[in-house]
Amino acid sequence: MIGRRYILISLAVLTPILIIVGCVKRKETITVKPDGAVTVAIEYEGDKADFEKGDAMPSPASGWKVSREVEQKEDNKQEVKLTGERTFHAREELPGSYAAPSDPDAGTYLKFPTTLTREQRKDGVYLTFRRVYVPREWAYVQFWADHIIDDDVKELGEKKAEELSLEERAELLQAFARVEAHKQIELAQRAVKDADDKLKPDHWLLARQALLKVYQEGIDWNEVAQRVESLSSEDRERFFEREATRIMEEAHRAFTASLKRDAGYDDDGLARFEAAYQRARKFYEVTNQLGGHAFEIEVDMPGTIVAHNGDKEEDGTVQWEFEGSAFRDRPYELLVTSRLPLDRSEK
Repeated sequence: MIGRRYILISLAVLTPILIIVGCVKRKETITVKPDGAVTVAIEYEGDKADFEKGDAMPSPASGWKVSREVEQKEDNKQEVKLTGERTFHAREELPGSYAAPSDPDAGTYLKFPTTLTREQRKDGVYLTFRRVYVPREWAYVQFWADHIIDDDVKELGEKKAEELSLEERAELLQAFARVEAHKQIELAQRAVKDADDKLKPDHWLLARQALLKVYQEGIDWNEVAQRVESLSSEDRERFFEREATRIMEEAHRAFTASLKRDAGYDDDGLARFEAAYQRARKFYEVTNQLGGHAFEIEVDMPGTIVAHNGDKEEDGTVQWEFEGSAFRDRPYELLVTSRLPLDRSEK
């Protein structure tokens, strides 16, 4: 399992411009009773940083009894263990998200509509548990990574940092910056469509051009590569984090300045765009974090298992194991049906 770290090619030369993935182990044990009551017990583990941002977790605000323990690790990181439980009575709606009802970011978190249906037939009562993890858009970002990080760039990234020439370092940095630039454009485009679906095409193109110009003309990549040549890995990482933040903020300012100058946005228009942009960015960040989450779901059904689409079944318990990438751009369904004798189901 990949921990919280910078990924794609060689850590020695990558920057925070790239994808960050957090690892959280998410185990859920779901117990279905003959009368239709459902108890959900959770056991989550991961770095504290991965709990503080990313997907919503079960909490008292969303009706759960939870316990949270923080353990200090030898590498100065803190590991969180979150356990919780909630029972849903028969015919009570099962959760489709762990966001608190009042959370303003509820729409950005993982959704998993969950149902338990009951059908009486001649040979018994059939209970069907279904959960569908709603697709998270991802291809729009992955396209640019695949398009820009080609075989030549990957070959450079496989070299050790000390083996790279100044020009090669600059080439790597520029390639990864292009990925980030196009990700910013994608998020901005989603925000514009949400905040102002009447923005004229030329005004959108001018704002897009202003953002790209920061990456294409506003940075001397050879100079950046030279400045980090003698730094330690730790100092290089800190430098890139600062530099990446500065560049992204400058590009964002260039975009909004164009909206104001060319599209005539006033303060209210800019505020609507900024709110929509933050939602789009939050959705991306949650999706990105979820990609490294490891899910283990167990559903304990009463009666005899009739059929399921799980990875394995033992003594009436069906188990699925998957990562958050399973529901990128596609739904991921958990489905299991069991049968109860008529007399037992009515107890």
